[in-house]
Amino acid sequence: MRLRILATGLSGGIGKAFEARAAQHPDWALKALSRHPRADDIPFDVTWPLPRLEESLASQATVDALLCLAGADILSPPLRHAPYLERLDALYAVDLAGTIKTVKAALPHLAEDGIIILMGWDMATLGKGGEAGELYALAKGAVASYGKSLALSLLGRATVYVAAPGWVTTRWGESLSGEARARIAHGTRSGAWQTPDEVASVLEALLQFPRTLSTGQIIYVNRGDVLPS
Repeated sequence: MRLRILATGLSGGIGKAFEARAAQHPDWALKALSRHPRADDIPFDVTWPLPRLEESLASQATVDALLCLAGADILSPPLRHAPYLERLDALYAVDLAGTIKTVKAALPHLAEDGIIILMGWDMATLGKGGEAGELYALAKGAVASYGKSLALSLLGRATVYVAAPGWVTTRWGESLSGEARARIAHGTRSGAWQTPDEVASVLEALLQFPRTLSTGQIIYVNRGDVLPS
């Protein structure tokens, strides 16, 4: 299955894991949208104004898929200790407005029957106590609502999914003690952390899922045995 893919957030843990999986498909062509571009990447910062993002993609050929994986890290320094509203601003700029601007900039280049995957959170609609929980639920809940509405707007034109993992062992998770990780896992829906590769395996599977069967679905990734490698 030949796929031409654009993706933000490939420098993060989930993004790197997805990039590794995509490399195992010789017929997949993955292009990174990056604020720190490597040689073949497209310069792209989701916090830029929309016209600048559109300009960055002006010469982009048609693609089959768009993955919006970029997210603000408010759990690690320096944002970890920033005021509440400053952390909210960061999540709005990257996770919500950044996702929307990326979709708008890339949509003219998306092939008919293309696919868009956004990143949510499995606790967004259930609620999670604490400032970080409040902030992530607010931002990711908005992304999920946007994804569902976008799916209706693009019905017959593109498929839209929202991947909603639980706690993932990215940079912040790896920095915690074993006791802290166990305590957080106990409070999750699944009782376990996910690895970036487990989340990436779901993204990989969604890209190969038949396009005509569903759209607007929130795909919860909150079990330790999500999909086999």
